[in-house]
Amino acid sequence: MIRFLRNFLRSPTVKLFLIGLLVLLLLVPLGWVGDLIGERANNAQSVRMEVGEQWGPRQSLIGPILVVPYVLRVESSENGKRVQSRMERFGVFTPETLDVSGQADTRKLHRSIYDVPVYDARLKFSGRFAPVRIAEIESGKVESVRWKDAVIVLSLSKVAGLQSVGALKIDDGTNIAFAPGTGISSTSWRCASCDSGIHARLGDAANLRSGADKGFGFEVDLAFNGSVALQLAPTAKETRVTLKSDWQSPSFQGPFLPSEREIGASGFRATWKVLQLARSGPGSWLLSEGGPERFAPYLFGVNFVDPVDFYTLLNRAVKYGILFLATSFMTVFLLEVVSRRHVHPVQYLLTGIALVFFYVLLLSLAEHMGFDSAYAIGALAMVGLVATYVGAVMKSRGRGVVMAAILSSLFGLLYFVLCLEDYALLVGALMGVVALAVMMFVTLRVKWSGGAQPPELPPQVEA
Repeated sequence: MIRFLRNFLRSPTVKLFLIGLLVLLLLVPLGWVGDLIGERANNAQSVRMEVGEQWGPRQSLIGPILVVPYVLRVESSENGKRVQSRMERFGVFTPETLDVSGQADTRKLHRSIYDVPVYDARLKFSGRFAPVRIAEIESGKVESVRWKDAVIVLSLSKVAGLQSVGALKIDDGTNIAFAPGTGISSTSWRCASCDSGIHARLGDAANLRSGADKGFGFEVDLAFNGSVALQLAPTAKETRVTLKSDWQSPSFQGPFLPSEREIGASGFRATWKVLQLARSGPGSWLLSEGGPERFAPYLFGVNFVDPVDFYTLLNRAVKYGILFLATSFMTVFLLEVVSRRHVHPVQYLLTGIALVFFYVLLLSLAEHMGFDSAYAIGALAMVGLVATYVGAVMKSRGRGVVMAAILSSLFGLLYFVLCLEDYALLVGALMGVVALAVMMFVTLRVKWSGGAQPPELPPQVEA
């Protein structure tokens, strides 16, 4: 009975069942590793946000827009008498054309063990405002238009990131310095969160005194810091944006994608052209109906974020962990069947724990030396450890060499899959199918009730 039970426990079928249970058991520590990776990734994201807020956050620029105050005469009836009063209102007017061109140079700041991508942007805004027609937005009787108090507003996510702002150049030769804030009383500004920006008060610009009859051109240069993303709003009837950068992996975002783009090893160059007809909203309205925030849904631009950072790669690697463990265990199992050396389930478990610990080693090393170097060191360490251990268990240097070759191939294929962005799932699925096919055909001659099938003898020829 004891001999039967021993043979039963050592049969390939039971061993294969135990291996499957061990793989499922090892998914628990593998899940813990995944949680650890997520925790470290959250820490890195917190550091990026903190550094980004100090250097310059995700910058979203809306404008320039022209805000013109005017006085409206209002007639009302009190106790049967007609009473006239005056009310101040503000009209908002967007440019007829807007051209934005410039460059964003990127760099990486270091905080502790983390790298934070940031950028220095230099943009030039130029365009033209059409003649201002108050009648387009006001049906009442306008008593006067206060052209001297009109302002051009440029909204910015965080003005603390500004490095330099050139004067607003009007095409009549007037140069007007910018001042902080929107230049409009808070009671008239509907969106308090949109108060972050700069403004230029048009004052005595000669050609604006008759602003109802003719428009004017403008030009302004900006330099500012930012991180993560740079976005612009299509405020004009026709908005054209040309942006260059040394960032090699841009991610274009927003409802409008570039009409032209060039991406190479030296960076990218992208051009957008957006018409007012492509977005909702008029070209002029009352300030009481909203400010620059009306353009928030139409912000477009580029993200300066690594498409695949090592935390993403580590998460991918953990997802392939069950395939990695199963393939490694199947290799040990086949070596066991062929060599007729008994490998205890505990020895399988120790081998699996070593492979799970590879991910912890990879995480700890990658945070200090980068993913590629960490992967090479971790893979070499695990191949050496597991191959030596399997060779010692089976008392065969050759079996250890075979295990080292198989593990090296697995680590190489895993690295190849992790570096792929668009075809990672496809290649990973093909790897699983190939591994299963090899397993099926290699075990054709295995006698699952115990041992391997004896080789077939050639047919005897009777004399």
